[in-house]
Amino acid sequence: MTMPLEALSAADLPSCHALFQASVRALAGTVYTEEQCAVWAPARGWDEEIALAWQARLADAWSCKEMAADGRMAGFAWLKRDGEFDMLYVAPWAARRGLGGRMIVELERQATAAGVNAYYVWASHASRPVFERAAYRLLRPNRIIRQGVAIDNWLLAKGGWREEES
Repeated sequence: MTMPLEALSAADLPSCHALFQASVRALAGTVYTEEQCAVWAPARGWDEEIALAWQARLADAWSCKEMAADGRMAGFAWLKRDGEFDMLYVAPWAARRGLGGRMIVELERQATAAGVNAYYVWASHASRPVFERAAYRLLRPNRIIRQGVAIDNWLLAKGGWREEES
């Protein structure tokens, strides 16, 4: 049974952080190395520094979550006011059931109501298919370096969003 999507609050962020770490290791870990996952989602507990950074990011975004009937967070996402999908994570036990796509639709609905109609995302190999099913188009591959470790991802966009030329 599908549960309704709800907005995130600052009180949800520790659970989001734990889900983020679990999702990167279990889901993205099927296509990224252990070293890449470790720099992407360091095995670090929730602390004041992370809390402040995530609260600031959430304050400038539309958000949603799905809670399972047993109270566990099944997934969460947020979309920044400029149209960038900043976070989209599903718990490993809730994966491949359409939740990622439902969260994309919900956040796009909220953004569209506020006048935003162009979206983009730096999608991992694991999340790229979810965004492509939601009609995002591939613009280009991307590589970031974190702590000397290369992590490949993809720039995808929807609704006429275009990358600024440098």
